[in-house]
Amino acid sequence: MNFLKRAIRSVARQKSKSLILFTVIFVLGNILAGSVIIQQSTQHVEKITKEQMGAIATVGIDWNDKEIQKEFEDPSPDMETNLDVKLIKKVGASPYIKYYDYSESSGFQSKNLKLFNPSGDKKDKADDKTEDKAGGFTLMEQFIPIRGVQNPKIMDISLNKIKLVEGSVFTEEDIQKGNKVVLISKEFASKNGLHVGDEMTIDQLIMSGEMNENPNDTSDKETYDTQVEVVGLYQVLETVQKKSGKSGKSSKADSGSVVHAASISGSNGEDGLDFQMYNTFYMPNKTVHEMNQGYMGFLTTKSPGLFSDMSEKELAESAKPFYVPVYQLKSIDDLAKFKADTKPLLPKFYSVMTSTDNFDTIAGQFSKLSKIAKVVIIAAVSLSIILILLIVLLFMRDRKRELGIYLSLGDKKSTIILQIMIEVLTIAIIALMLSLVTGKFLGSFASDAFLQSNSVAKTNTDTIGDMMSQQALFSTGNRFSAESVLENYSVSFTPFYIVTYLLVGLATVMISVLLSTLYIFKLKPKKILLG
Repeated sequence: MNFLKRAIRSVARQKSKSLILFTVIFVLGNILAGSVIIQQSTQHVEKITKEQMGAIATVGIDWNDKEIQKEFEDPSPDMETNLDVKLIKKVGASPYIKYYDYSESSGFQSKNLKLFNPSGDKKDKADDKTEDKAGGFTLMEQFIPIRGVQNPKIMDISLNKIKLVEGSVFTEEDIQKGNKVVLISKEFASKNGLHVGDEMTIDQLIMSGEMNENPNDTSDKETYDTQVEVVGLYQVLETVQKKSGKSGKSSKADSGSVVHAASISGSNGEDGLDFQMYNTFYMPNKTVHEMNQGYMGFLTTKSPGLFSDMSEKELAESAKPFYVPVYQLKSIDDLAKFKADTKPLLPKFYSVMTSTDNFDTIAGQFSKLSKIAKVVIIAAVSLSIILILLIVLLFMRDRKRELGIYLSLGDKKSTIILQIMIEVLTIAIIALMLSLVTGKFLGSFASDAFLQSNSVAKTNTDTIGDMMSQQALFSTGNRFSAESVLENYSVSFTPFYIVTYLLVGLATVMISVLLSTLYIFKLKPKKILLG
């Protein structure tokens, strides 16, 4: 009888021992399977969420960094606060960059222009309005953001965040000469009775800066007016309008769908982002800069005391354009490499901030769950090797006489090791296949219980503190919170999970058996039979 038939008959004959070994492998297999599927599920949700966040980076000073805040309490004269255009372009020449642009941003409170409020215009404003201590001033409904553009293609159009529906984008001449042209949303245009080719007045309210003034009372305030031509109307794309938690699973975004001004402080996150999308003015960088300088000059004339504390150097610095670059990378996997290559090029205090930097903040429980799963996998593998090793070793000691007979009849020790291996693997394969299914449900139950007990409050990325950071200036078009990330999380069968678990499980069993079969090399047939 060959060793293969002996192995099968041995498993069937020694039912109690086979059942004990099966039970041990099945229990340990469930723990291992549950941990493996949790580990792979957390890695999957991280990958999916980061893809939705987009492969976007910007360069700037992280004003939320405590050390940087401390340094700027008493700044040295040589501190750089404005990025040089040459450096922006040098970084943009990186092989990881697919597309980039840089922008001088601004914004203003208008006296006459009506803003489109995507939430307030759809329901009773009294139910939607947020009041502050100043007496009813809602910044979200008063402040119009202006986005400077250097590339006439307009980055948000290239990223499929907005779509040109009427008119045209800017020409190279518009960009270089700083022509007074503007691109506005179709909804904003309709609200103000504007069409392509119309002249529009950007009327920037002059605020005196007095603490007791009512910002809602604009009747007697002066304005700094700039006449611009509406050259195009854009539409906010539906994929950007979707809100997490309201439309089921979050739709997978383009790798670059993240460039948009952050929501205004004083509004909730989703309403603020919607407001920004519908009310942003796109204008050439040079035009924005000239408007900013004209406004500052007008403000200096009307309220000279506002800048009395500023030195000539500070005034000169404020006259320089302040650009924020935005880089779209070719792949989400290139972010880390891009960070490493770009960091040495940057001035002191500057760093690369990416669209995925907030993942750990909004999905900390998933990172924690992933770490726990790793520890459990290592512990389960180690425990499995030890327990299976001891059980197989004990069974072989009970079968010492049987093994001695095989050796005395001329069987090689390698043949007996193969027989033991086949016996254990036959039982192990059945146990592992069953635990493959039950372990999935165990992993699902364990992860659900953990996430519920470690649930975090919805992350608010629109606080005043975040408004000071460069990253907040270009937040994601998709809305991300702990709840929205949870929607992407699922524990399910995948080919990768099945193959990974079976390979780890079988490798663990084989290592245990090989270690235990060292006992066979100590067997002396003559001594066993005579004993």
